[in-house]
Order: sequence, then C-alpha cells, then structure tokens
Amino acid sequence: MMERPKAAEQRRVDASEYTETYFLTACEGYKRFTACGGRSLGPRFDRALELARIRAGERVLDVGCGRGEIIAGVALLGARAVGVDYAPAAVRLAESALDALPDPVRSRASVHRMDAAALGFGSGTFDVVFMLDLVEHLYPAQLDRALDEAFRVLKESGRLVIHTSPNALFEQVVYPRYVRHVHKAVLAVSSALRLHDGVLNPTMLPTAPQFPHADFDRRLHVNAHSPQGLAALVDRHGFRVGRLDFWEPPGAPFYASRRLNLEVKLLDFIRYLRPLSLYPPLNRWFCNHIWLVAERPAHS
Repeated sequence: MMERPKAAEQRRVDASEYTETYFLTACEGYKRFTACGGRSLGPRFDRALELARIRAGERVLDVGCGRGEIIAGVALLGARAVGVDYAPAAVRLAESALDALPDPVRSRASVHRMDAAALGFGSGTFDVVFMLDLVEHLYPAQLDRALDEAFRVLKESGRLVIHTSPNALFEQVVYPRYVRHVHKAVLAVSSALRLHDGVLNPTMLPTAPQFPHADFDRRLHVNAHSPQGLAALVDRHGFRVGRLDFWEPPGAPFYASRRLNLEVKLLDFIRYLRPLSLYPPLNRWFCNHIWLVAERPAHS
C-alpha cells in the first residue's frame, strides 16, 4: 500500500456542500428517491448489487452512502449493512429512509457520520465495501487514505465495488476532439435550414472547448478518472482488480414528442456512436460510467 500523506496535504470538499437540496434535486437518483423514499432502486444501484454478489449474513459497508439506497437494498437481501457519510444531510436522509423499512430489515442496517479516510471499524470487518460515486469527490491524497481504509476493513477475499462518473477519457478526449465538432456541424446545418427545436439548439448541443458542467459538478467533482488510471490506483493500494466495465444507464424517452426522441437517437448515433459505442473497444472511450470490482487478496 502507498505511504499516507501528511495531514497538512489533505484537501477536501467541505461537508456543508452536500445539502439536502443537493441530495434531493441534483444527486443521481433523486427523482426515484423522492417518489419512493429509497424503497425502489434505480439501474445504477441495481447494477452495484449485481456486481457485489451479496449473500445473506454478510457484512457490507457503503462508504459515502448518501441517501442510503444501497444500505436499504443490502438489508433487504438479508445481509448486515452499514453506511457512512461525512455530510450531516446525508446521514439524516439515510436514517429517514431506513426508518421506513420493516423492523426485521431495519435491524440489519445502520448509518453513521464518518470520514472515508478514517473509518472507525476494526480490520477485516466487512465482506463487501461499496464506494459508489465517491472517488470523483475526493482529492488524490484523501482518496489514497480512503482506499487504504477500505483495504484495511475488508476481510481477506472481500470485494470492493467502485462506480464513478465522469469518465475522464470521454470528457478530456472524446468530447473536445469529436463530440463538440459534431455539435457545431449540426447547428450550422440546422441554422442554414432554419430549424430550431428542443434538440437543435446551442443549449442542447454545447460547443465549448471543455465539457459543460452544472455548478455543483464543478465544485464537487474534483478528481475525475480514466478507466486505466483508476484500475492502476486501486492496484497500487493492494487490491487485485478483477473486473472493469464501461456502462451507460438504460435509456428512456427524454421528450413527450416522438419526433424529438427520434432526433435524439439519430444525433446520439452520430455524436456518441450509439449503440456501437456500448461495446468494446469504443466503450472505453465513449461510455461515461466506470465500474470496477476488486478483491483484497488472501494472505495480504
């Protein structure tokens, strides 16, 4: 494992940035959560549970648990689930979601306010550790400590499941060198033909040199990763990487208008090479979601 940096080197996004407003209006999955209180999981959480292969009776830790959906999902599978987050708003929302579960399920789940870089659990405590949509929120030195802590609290042969978005290869290479130029061409043609609608406009087709982000993304996403870079980092912390996936959530119609949805599909075929880019080798570059599954080796 890597040498831990000095405390003075630690940078972090302040916990106050993660408000209830953020979790309920911007953080991925908020619409489903506000509709059902976390009792129904979306495709991203379903995928996490599938990759983790959780069995009844196992102990599972969700680092950066947010609203608590994964904790609830794990408990419903018969495992013991512990969620930690350093944002008070996240802990409040997760506790509320857990309190709505049936008593036998609720008894298998708990949530605590805790820093990912200083986990208050004994070594070899957990069979599975989740780090979902966390690594991009941690500065490099803080992420090093968090990975060391995940390694420490995992049992031998325990599984680490990471999801992160964005994919740095897409945002730093594919978008500036290809996608934005497609947008420019489409806008030029639509302007010449005097076409302008909910798809064919500069808001929907950005052309800025850098990938456009919402304000909260610019503040909170401080450490985007490429697939290879993330795998190499996890490997350096002692894990054995077993799986690296490139993924896009299942699509759903974005507009009520059939014509606009057809426009989006045609445009996505041109700018994102969909559906070809959902498969190797293009998925490594064009898919904006990275899944990594690793193991703490036995006798490590």
